[in-house]
Amino acid sequence: MIALVDCDSFYASCERIFRPDLKDKPVIVLSNNDGCVIARSREAKALGISMGVPYFKVREVVTKNNVAVFSSNYALYQDISSRALETIRNFCPEVEPYSIDESFLILDSLRLRDEAAFAKRLRQFIKRSVGIPVSVGIGQTKTLAKIATKIAKQADEGIYNIAAQEDPDCILASMAVEDIWGIGQHQSKKLRAVRIRTARDLKYAEDGWIKKHLSVVGLRTVYELRGFRCFGFKEIPDNRKSICVSRSLGTYLTNYNELSQAVAFYASLASEKLRAQRSLANVVTTYISTSFHVPDCYWGSKRVCLATPKNDSPSIVRAALEGLRLAYIEGKKYKRVGVLLSEISSCKELQKGLFCDIKQSKKLDILMREIDKINLEANKPLVWLAAGGKPESQKWVTSASMRSPRYTSYWDELPTIKV
Repeated sequence: MIALVDCDSFYASCERIFRPDLKDKPVIVLSNNDGCVIARSREAKALGISMGVPYFKVREVVTKNNVAVFSSNYALYQDISSRALETIRNFCPEVEPYSIDESFLILDSLRLRDEAAFAKRLRQFIKRSVGIPVSVGIGQTKTLAKIATKIAKQADEGIYNIAAQEDPDCILASMAVEDIWGIGQHQSKKLRAVRIRTARDLKYAEDGWIKKHLSVVGLRTVYELRGFRCFGFKEIPDNRKSICVSRSLGTYLTNYNELSQAVAFYASLASEKLRAQRSLANVVTTYISTSFHVPDCYWGSKRVCLATPKNDSPSIVRAALEGLRLAYIEGKKYKRVGVLLSEISSCKELQKGLFCDIKQSKKLDILMREIDKINLEANKPLVWLAAGGKPESQKWVTSASMRSPRYTSYWDELPTIKV
């Protein structure tokens, strides 16, 4: 059996850990620059606040119903996610982190007599030790566990075992085909065109037609609905094939020098992520854009290919700034910048160029490693490239006026108790 542990309204639940006064009250979390709603508590959903809606459109509802609003606090969310994952690993040796708020568990080696009782203990322990509520879905495959988790979120106990039902097909008949894990909007239109509307319909669909129209991946989903495991299990996630750091700017920028500071800073962050997974990038793409709500909207992007794959900040920043130079149009008011690293390969696969200065390359690797170590221990950038500008001059930093303290990862933001 496979279980899926899904943290309920994860970002909102993280905010509630240190704010017990928000229990049973509506909570929403906003995206970078406080633009759109990216997380809602169950109470906020009941008010009709939809996912992705611009904040200004729901401001009246928020004020009228005393909704608690927070700027995104990713340092807190990532730390709470790591704590939840560590707790899960104490219960089950085979765990695959799927996202920041979801993890698959293979229960085979535990030889459980009662999976529901196990899930109940796990939920209680996570709630007590980490402080967030979770839902647990159980099934023979990942796809069935996903479906079970959707049902578990509506159940009072937060647990559902689809394999324990007398007639699982009744459950699948109530699940719309577009709600199945791995079936996208484009695929669901194809399926509905031939009267495949539910998970049950898809389960009994003809293999040949599915393979022809939905490829082998779609056929694997069908087999998973039938109870055959087709999607592999990875305790260590694969390295990312591309790395993107993109932000909405805290203010409109027209000055090229200020824009170049933002690009350099985000390129440094991207290179840091690249080094963390011990990879190299061969292509650096810089993109800049104005607001999409202005008549002369502009989106510009330029790719720069490196002579040899790199991961050091100076090389990545230099390429990103070259892309900015090519994409920049004077007189525009820019609101968003981003840096994308692609054609990523492992450091082990690097083939040095004929004219490569090996000694200089080794010195640069050591320098980058030490800088990453310093910044990681401090949990903030203490050492950065001068091209990124001084913190006090970074007018473009994303606005986060409603961010809660980073209670668990910054010494100067630890919670305090007044006696």
